[in-house]
Amino acid sequence: MNNTNISPNDLAERFEVAFNQIHHILKRLNPDEYNDAFVKLLSDSSRKHRAIQRVYYDLRQFAKLRNALVHEKLRKHTYIATPSIEAVLQIENIAHVLDKPPSVTQIATAAVVTIGMDTPIEKVIQIMNESSYNQFPVYESNTFQFLLTESGLTSWMGASILNENISLAGKKARDIQPFESEHNVVFVNRSMDIFELEDIYEECFQNKQKLEAAIVTNHGSPLEKPLGIITPWDLIEIDLLHHGEQIAHA
Repeated sequence: MNNTNISPNDLAERFEVAFNQIHHILKRLNPDEYNDAFVKLLSDSSRKHRAIQRVYYDLRQFAKLRNALVHEKLRKHTYIATPSIEAVLQIENIAHVLDKPPSVTQIATAAVVTIGMDTPIEKVIQIMNESSYNQFPVYESNTFQFLLTESGLTSWMGASILNENISLAGKKARDIQPFESEHNVVFVNRSMDIFELEDIYEECFQNKQKLEAAIVTNHGSPLEKPLGIITPWDLIEIDLLHHGEQIAHA
């Protein structure tokens, strides 16, 4: 359909449908919230989900427009004000991508560099210097052992200096394990979406646990080969509308 041929009433009704879809999604993301007002749910969701935070301002403006449409309706199918086609397409696109958020595999770092428990620390430092990675899943007998991080390596080096034992000779990745947080990684199913993952990060935050990374595998098991890794920075930088499919213009 040519956008110029869409009637004002059709635009208003399409806007209402998309708005209601988003409202339903926000309710789904906040099942324990007794106040199901759109703006309240939007505010709560934006604090937990970076993707919604990115469209927070737009949705606040759309909420004002929706109130004007609903409360200033003259009679059935007759609106005193109507949204522009651009506003309708934008809110429809937001509704579409919120309903089908990207899976964790779409935002995960595809190439996961793993190391063994007996990998020399000199080799670990070399890999860090030659790549952009500063976190490495450590495996032994194909089973995950711990996540080696730049912070853990620094802590180990600091302790070695205090003990006047700064030689790297014979030192291996396993020596760093005591300096890493016990609960700093989770394993997630490749079919999980980013909202579910952000809920995990939020839960860890509420429990005062620092989650360094989420490792993606086929079924979320530490016994499986890692398919990708996601850090908190990946979630901060994600642009939901960039990863979501753009809906076709009417």
